[in-house]
Amino acid sequence: MLDPKRAASVATYLKSRPDEADRVAFYGRLNWQMQNTFHEAGSEEAQPAPVPVRRLSRRSLRAMLVVAVVTLAVAAAAIFAFDISDSALDNASMMALEQAVAAQEMASGAIGYESSVKALASAPDLSSVGFHPVARREMSVGPFASATEFVYRNRGGEAAVLLVAPGLFAQPQQQWKAHRVGASRLLAWTAGGNRYVLAGRAKTRGLMLAADLMTRS
Repeated sequence: MLDPKRAASVATYLKSRPDEADRVAFYGRLNWQMQNTFHEAGSEEAQPAPVPVRRLSRRSLRAMLVVAVVTLAVAAAAIFAFDISDSALDNASMMALEQAVAAQEMASGAIGYESSVKALASAPDLSSVGFHPVARREMSVGPFASATEFVYRNRGGEAAVLLVAPGLFAQPQQQWKAHRVGASRLLAWTAGGNRYVLAGRAKTRGLMLAADLMTRS
């Protein structure tokens, strides 16, 4: 039922989230069970089940329908929760920036951060504009959504924070947009099914160059 572009976006998301793909597969099996339970004699032959299914009693069917309704309601809530608001992402970016600025050393395990080579391997390479990753962590930005946070420091020791969050329903916005929050600056864009916010103090050297580098990639 989705248009091709949205369908491709959903397919990409499910490939990156096996747990969500399993849940969608469960809905498919449940849908088959419900359809074939009400299958009338004389109608066209039912399609083979994806997995063996035993015949259900009326009580079992009612219980299944209740579970299905609740599950679908939770799934619908989760879908809306994945669509992170701009304000929630901005607030998370500012909180992460303040913690990074306050931290003198981003030691592994401090406030949930990791600083091992393996943990930082997926950090975007910003070394050409003077920034180097020093820590990473996963942070919650909603009931069902989380973002990956990368902490960088430039040659002068100034901190910048990059948040990468799912943007399944967000419109692509390759060119970054900036706005000020007090003495800080937030640079935001959307690309490749993800939303990005790069946060730093307004006077942090190389901040906008780092955003330029990532949006040109």
